[in-house]
Amino acid sequence: MTAMEDLFALQDEDVLRGQLEYRRARLPEADAVLAAETVRVQMSAEVGDLQIQRLDHARRQNRFEGEVAAIEVRLGELDQRLYGSAITSPKEATALQNEIGSLRRRQDDLEGQILEIMEILEPTDARLEELAAAAIVADADIAAAKVALVETEAAIDGELAESATRREAAVQSLPADVLVRYQRSLPSFGASTVVRFSGTDCSGCPYSMPSMEADRVKGLDAGTLAECSECGRLVVR
Repeated sequence: MTAMEDLFALQDEDVLRGQLEYRRARLPEADAVLAAETVRVQMSAEVGDLQIQRLDHARRQNRFEGEVAAIEVRLGELDQRLYGSAITSPKEATALQNEIGSLRRRQDDLEGQILEIMEILEPTDARLEELAAAAIVADADIAAAKVALVETEAAIDGELAESATRREAAVQSLPADVLVRYQRSLPSFGASTVVRFSGTDCSGCPYSMPSMEADRVKGLDAGTLAECSECGRLVVR
C-alpha cells in the first residue's frame, strides 16, 4: 500500500470513528432506557401521592374508630347507671337518657364517616395493588432495556477498537510531514480533507480549478500530495 493509500485509509477510519461516536451518543437503546425509567419514576410518584392520601384517610378512620369505641364504653356506663339502682330522681334519669341519645347520634355520624372513608380507600387500595404489579413489569422493562444498551455499546466499542487499530497502522506507515498536513487540515474539511485529482479538477472542490493550477497538479508525479488553491483541500495526484 502506498503512502497516499494509507492516507486515504486514515481518513476512512477517522470518518468511521466519527460516525460510530455519533451513533453511540444517540442510541435508540439509550432512549428506551430513559423512557422506561421515566415511566417508573411517574409510577413511583403516583404511588407516593396515593400512600400519603391513604395515610391521611387511615388516620381519620382510626381517630373516628377510637371515638366510637370511647362512646360505646360511655354508653355502657350510662346504661348501668340508668337501669341500676343508683338513679334517685326522674330528672337524673332524663339527663342520662338525653346524654345517651346525644352519644348515639354522634356514634351514628362517626360510623357513617368511617364507611365513607372505607369507600374512598377501596379504589385507592386497588390502584396501589395495580401499581405494585405494574412496577414489577416496569423494573423488568428497565433491566431489559439496559441489557440491550450495554450490548449495543459493547458492539460499537468493539468497532471503535478495531478502527483504532487500523488507524494506528495507517498512521505508522505515513511520512511525518504528510500526517502533519492532514491533521492540520482535518478540522476544516473533515471527511473530505484528502481528495483525488479527477480529470482536471479537485474532486472535493465546489468550483473548477483554474487551468494553470490544474496543469500544475497534472504535472506532478502520481501519488504526490498537493493543496487545491481554490478550496485548500489536500489533493492526491
